[in-house]
Amino acid sequence: MDFPKKAGVNKKIMNKVILSLTIIFLVSCSAVRQMQVNVPKPILVQLPADIKRIVIVDKTQGNVLTGIEGVLTGEMIGVDKILSQECIAGLTNPFLNYSGLQVTRHTERLKSEHKSSLGFGTTMPWSQVEEIAQINNADALFVLEYFDSDFTVRDVTSPNNIGTVMFRGYAKASVGVRVYLPKTRSLFYENNFTYSSFYGETAVSKALLLAKLTYGTNVLKNASYELGNRIGKRFVSYKTWEDRVIFKGKKSVPQKAERLILAQDYEGAITILEKAFSVETDQKIKAAIAHNLGYCYEINGDLQQSKKWLSESFVISGNGKTQSYLTIINRRIEEDYILEIQSKK
Repeated sequence: MDFPKKAGVNKKIMNKVILSLTIIFLVSCSAVRQMQVNVPKPILVQLPADIKRIVIVDKTQGNVLTGIEGVLTGEMIGVDKILSQECIAGLTNPFLNYSGLQVTRHTERLKSEHKSSLGFGTTMPWSQVEEIAQINNADALFVLEYFDSDFTVRDVTSPNNIGTVMFRGYAKASVGVRVYLPKTRSLFYENNFTYSSFYGETAVSKALLLAKLTYGTNVLKNASYELGNRIGKRFVSYKTWEDRVIFKGKKSVPQKAERLILAQDYEGAITILEKAFSVETDQKIKAAIAHNLGYCYEINGDLQQSKKWLSESFVISGNGKTQSYLTIINRRIEEDYILEIQSKK
């Protein structure tokens, strides 16, 4: 009596295969090629110039609402400490990789004032701030004032014909951060952040599904680390890869320029593309050439020339991809100006 169900399952599998093949076909036939650019990002929160050493302090102990909620609430003692340490590891990473600041961790985990609240309590006494700074030879304290994490299971399906259960896990981590400057006895920074993510999982039975819930801890570790990493990046200048598109060449000359781009010979590609633009009569191809020149100039670091060519392309074609790219370049020009100012400080 299971045959109708199997037929339904096979039909679903076949539909997924057809959809995947269709996507692959469309991508292979696409008029654009996916590229990437390594983009420098300005500092969002700039520390005073005399800050050379920072210490990160975990001040989240004793908060009864801190820990795993949902299906794991109260079942895994000590997980909140593990996750707050993951958050600190993420927070530390950008400083180690993108700045000359020295970073240490305070060895003692401090108690939170609010044992029944997930918010900022009163600020630390300055005598305590100065003591911790002296112990760690630090100019600034980055303090996790509270931390909370949550893991839940959503969208659990009924077992299929072979007993497999599918579900989605949802992980969320939240933290409040303060930055204290002991020399001036000032609270330099205060903010709260949240990061969340979904992931898919399967199990061959509901019993094994329950066993797999321990994987929620690993997912929460990732969420906690990423949360800290994103906070740390606010205080440093770093580079990140961003997606771009170029148009595939439709004639021999643009095709040669495309190959030069793939070979990372951007100067050679610029020479060919600018000459091709001056003689091309097909407006669609002309716009694609100008768009690709915008990419080459961005890679070469000339954002004004990139904007010039992308604007030229958009005026000719009105293409949405070029318009989006032009918006990105305008943002980059603003960020580049900020980076220039920050480098002089």
